[in-house]
Amino acid sequence: MLINKHTFSVFHTVARGLEAQRLAISASTDNIANATTTRKADGTMYAMKRPVHEVPDDRYRRFDNMLNQMQSSMATPDGQHFDGTSLRRRLHEAEMGPTTSIEDDAVYRTEFDPSHPHADENGYVLYPDVNVVEEMARLISANRIYDANLSAFQTSKEVIKRTLEI
Repeated sequence: MLINKHTFSVFHTVARGLEAQRLAISASTDNIANATTTRKADGTMYAMKRPVHEVPDDRYRRFDNMLNQMQSSMATPDGQHFDGTSLRRRLHEAEMGPTTSIEDDAVYRTEFDPSHPHADENGYVLYPDVNVVEEMARLISANRIYDANLSAFQTSKEVIKRTLEI
């Protein structure tokens, strides 16, 4: 059996997914914890945090285009269905999965509370516009996706382990 770098590429993809969801979980928990925070320790306003998942280049589109091309070439009965061009060879070094960064979302809501120490001259206080229910939904979703990535990791590990036992 030939073990090469492609055998373990699934772990790179899973690691990207785990990192993305870890950051999403962290952002949601920070937002929930600071839903009623008017100022941070340094005196600045707390801004909601949003995870931004980005694909660094057009790898997903490339994969989709190549998959569509291969499927359409398989549909034509010309006898050359398996010409040796595999997606894996065409997408060498492809690390699937997004890169994730956290961005501040400075959106605020006002509440009337003239007794609050940070109230303005009209008695209004600025709070971060955190909807705790939405943040809990984001938190649960990110947690489930994180668990799915862990399951994919464990399954891939078990498949490779059993393959090596053959």
